[in-house]
Amino acid sequence: MRRIFPKGRGVRTALAKRMTRIKRAFGTKRLLLLGGAMLVMSAWAGYEGHRGRTAVVGMEGTAGYSNPQRKMDGRMYASGMPIVGETITLRAAVRKTVTHGDFSQMQTIKDLEKAANIRFEWDQIPSETYTEKKKWMFLNDELPDVFFSGLTSSDVVRYGSQGLLIPLEELIDKYAPNIKKVFDAYPEVRKASTTPDGHIYSLSFMEANDYMVYRNHLAINREWLDKLGLEVPTTTDELYRVLRAFKDLDPNGNGKQDEIPLASLYGGINQNFHALFNAFGVLNPDGSKLAVKDGIVRYEPIQPEYKDAIRYIHKLYAEQLIDPETFTQDAKRFMAKGSAAEIVYGAFTAFLGNVELGSLERLKRYTFVPPLAGPDGHRTWRRQDNRITPNTFSITSTNKYPEATMRLIDAMNEEDTAFQLWRGPYGSHIRKEADGKIRQNPLPERKTVLEAWIGEAAPYNSFPLYFTKTMMDNYVLDETSSLRNDAYKLYKPYIVSEEETYPQYMYYTVGQLQQLQTLDADIQSYQSAMEAKWIIEGGIDEEWDRYIAELHKMGLDRKIRIHQDAYDAYRRF
Repeated sequence: MRRIFPKGRGVRTALAKRMTRIKRAFGTKRLLLLGGAMLVMSAWAGYEGHRGRTAVVGMEGTAGYSNPQRKMDGRMYASGMPIVGETITLRAAVRKTVTHGDFSQMQTIKDLEKAANIRFEWDQIPSETYTEKKKWMFLNDELPDVFFSGLTSSDVVRYGSQGLLIPLEELIDKYAPNIKKVFDAYPEVRKASTTPDGHIYSLSFMEANDYMVYRNHLAINREWLDKLGLEVPTTTDELYRVLRAFKDLDPNGNGKQDEIPLASLYGGINQNFHALFNAFGVLNPDGSKLAVKDGIVRYEPIQPEYKDAIRYIHKLYAEQLIDPETFTQDAKRFMAKGSAAEIVYGAFTAFLGNVELGSLERLKRYTFVPPLAGPDGHRTWRRQDNRITPNTFSITSTNKYPEATMRLIDAMNEEDTAFQLWRGPYGSHIRKEADGKIRQNPLPERKTVLEAWIGEAAPYNSFPLYFTKTMMDNYVLDETSSLRNDAYKLYKPYIVSEEETYPQYMYYTVGQLQQLQTLDADIQSYQSAMEAKWIIEGGIDEEWDRYIAELHKMGLDRKIRIHQDAYDAYRRF
């Protein structure tokens, strides 16, 4: 921890005054037992600030202590810890995922609160109900002071323009030197946070890791392949034959036909069958379903390649090679089957796979399948750049302490503090070794999922943390991240180019959002319904022309025009 000491003849006077206050608080005998010199030094470090090591673990005794010698900016200190002299409370809404524990009990957050003298009052909203609860908050003017994770780009533009979310750029310039440095070094981060009206209403999460440029990969059960004498498939035809064998030949050896050759969760962006569409020439089969060819935005579900992909998936579904519950199950059901005592998943897609299977050890029984070649030789994989995740943090108009709040967010981005909020506390979860490298500690006994273990003690990626390339160079990949990096090396040559990818996160004007909201209410609902119908029942060839005509009738041309205008403006930014 860096300690800042006053220089010159004032040292003895300042220390003497400090010692007198400590004696009054502890008593002379207690002070001697504790060791006077050590206590004085630690007290002085607490008084002058906690930078360099961490604002989370190992910060004792600064909360509630007001020192007139520190420079004040209104009710708060201009620098160092604590941020305020008198405790303040921030009401915080956060989207809680399956890997999060109780935010109010996370050790890293509790230590940060103590150090900053700022408390959180949490509204922890499960992912499944977050959208409805968020809408209710805005409609009923029942806003928290801050939002952590969960707002969409549409939310940020709409509620920012209405004054319900406040602009952050001046607060960043004045109170957030760590974040400002990131914006200066990574202009794309500032760009990803700036709305068309020129304001920043939301901060991002950034992980400058190359393996974050794609979303998911295909994993297949290696033990089943070995048992049946099969090779890892390289084409869509080979995958079909492998899945057929998984269904018919009882590879888990229990005498039942309970194998699920290809697991899929239609509502899960990581776990659904859309990942296979690229083998047929579809560049972006999920999310916005928009791609770019020679600077021109196109809608993938009206391309001939999309029709070919649907035929293939229908064939798998009709022969029960895809989980028949793919359209009806939720994430809990999907993961319960994957982590059941009897292995039933032959292949599945995931960000990594340990969460879906319940443990990293079970994932090691699978192997990653490089992107498959389709019947026409297409062999790409969807790009979804997750190095920057926008809309991770916003301040609402009800917040009485926006300056102190921004100082708190900046304090989170002290390097050691950021790593602990991301990967867990020093000692229990991570360690810094003599070479300065940070390493994740092994999973304790009876813990099976790294993310869930971290999520008991830290918010993980739900806070606006910025991990630069330099910081990531100091982090030694844990076993889970190393597997992800291995998969990335297989997929890297086939990831769709940035030039052909419609930006994943992009802000639209309020007018554009209003038009898209009206258009997409019909277009997206109709497109999704027809896709599900064709996969379950077939009939795409007979209904294709009528489908295309109906989409144009619903305003597809106007929708594409809006996206083109937004894309052109984004490129000019």
